Amino acid sequence: MNAMRQILLFLLLTPLKFTVSGQRVDAGNGHALILDKKGNVWAIGRNNFGQLGDGTLKNSPSPKKVKNLPGIVAISRGYDHSIALDKNGNVYLWGRNNYGQLGSSSLSDQKSPQKLLHHTNFSAVEGGYWHTVGLKKDGTVWCWGHNFFAELGNGTKEHSAWPVEVLQRTTSNAKETISVLTDVVRIASVGYHTLALKKDGSVWAWGGNSYNELGKKREEFQRYAMQVEGIPKIKEIAVGWHHSVALDDDGNIWVWGSDPAFQFKEETKKSYDHPICLKGLPKFTKIACGSWHSLAIDENNKVWAWGKNHFGMLGTGDTISRSLPMLIPQLRNIVDIGGGCFQSIAVDATGQIFTFGDNPSGQLGIGNYSRCYSPKLMPLDMNGVMSNDFRSSQKESHSSLKKESIFNGEFLLKVLKYFVFLSSIVLNIVLFRKLRHKH
Repeated sequence: MNAMRQILLFLLLTPLKFTVSGQRVDAGNGHALILDKKGNVWAIGRNNFGQLGDGTLKNSPSPKKVKNLPGIVAISRGYDHSIALDKNGNVYLWGRNNYGQLGSSSLSDQKSPQKLLHHTNFSAVEGGYWHTVGLKKDGTVWCWGHNFFAELGNGTKEHSAWPVEVLQRTTSNAKETISVLTDVVRIASVGYHTLALKKDGSVWAWGGNSYNELGKKREEFQRYAMQVEGIPKIKEIAVGWHHSVALDDDGNIWVWGSDPAFQFKEETKKSYDHPICLKGLPKFTKIACGSWHSLAIDENNKVWAWGKNHFGMLGTGDTISRSLPMLIPQLRNIVDIGGGCFQSIAVDATGQIFTFGDNPSGQLGIGNYSRCYSPKLMPLDMNGVMSNDFRSSQKESHSSLKKESIFNGEFLLKVLKYFVFLSSIVLNIVLFRKLRHKH
């Protein structure tokens, strides 16, 4: 009887395990999120809108555990907001809320996690620029927030502070049909567009299309989800600011939209108006995108990177941008990857976390603000353990900072001001005595 109960329990829990999807490491515009194996969320870097969830607006160059998040199974970042999904399908959001991307009509930023009301049963979450995307367990997709580029996929361009259901547009026998987008198993979003992967391996896209990131040369945006044509059966999807990436069942990578290596601000000298397959590469098992670059793990658990590299986010030790994937030799036995605006994160089989790229807000999580052109070990691991060496170095650094504070520029400036002030007083006294002596 006990054996039968165990089997039934396994069958009940297994579907939940496989319906939840998403990255465990992700990064936004100057901040990063880590989901450890215990279900704890760690936040690093920029915090000007409360995206670290610690109740302050202070940046942090070292990982900080986000409190009051129960049993988290997936995380994602928006440009300036953060998202977490718990084991019961509830969504928590914090950070910037200028267009209702947190699911609250108050439009006020939130410095700590807030539970999304009136909607649950989500299996995946994604953060776009100023909008949020959620995949429910029934295969439907819901979006909320900014909608100027039709990011919400509901046929309008009206912003929404509450979730609206994504619709799809299909054509059969010259007849156009609008219906609910269903059978979705994965979602991907970063900037103004979103991809959805269905059970049958087809990819659907909506939102901004200024650089053909939706896989077809047509209007500037698509109000409804439409199928991306010209690709085989796909098993994984990822998107950057103006480009899209897909991984097929045979381990081949397909790309379309802007070539980030040639992207400069909002202009590009190279783009693909339909999906193309990258040739001459090993088979890949996982893909991820930053805003301006892409990452992939091959069948030997090695990491490849391509795209823009002006801040070292390709981890190649230089700032040379590349249109084709290049191997990062320092990374081995990698099981997960994630990208941000100008940052990359990789996790190996032992749970070590490597980070590289730009670091003005401390988003690399290495305790300082130095840029890294090659992978550097983060003091936090996926078990939620902070390195003792890092903690002791922080204490030593804090102690030495106090001892040496008299030599910093701010202190010297204050001394100089006081010196000038005292000198003026002494000078005035001397002049007063001379004048008095004359009279």
